[in-house]
Amino acid sequence: MSERLPIRARGRVTAVYKEDQLFEVTMANGYRSYGVLERKGPLPPSEVLPTDCDVVAEYSPFDMSRCKIVEWQVPVAD
Repeated sequence: MSERLPIRARGRVTAVYKEDQLFEVTMANGYRSYGVLERKGPLPPSEVLPTDCDVVAEYSPFDMSRCKIVEWQVPVAD
């Protein structure tokens, strides 16, 4: 039996629960989940607040209530 690959999706950080550890990620359809950073994962950008950032997250196909944040996307200033 083959292993199922994680689901990658884009979302926005809407709340910070633990600084640089636990975030609330909201998807475009309104679905919310807890986003965590791995020890060697990408840190949030220091020049903006984490709640202003979009993220790319990986979800397990078995549990969509938690995700790993794998990439931060900083908004471009006009």
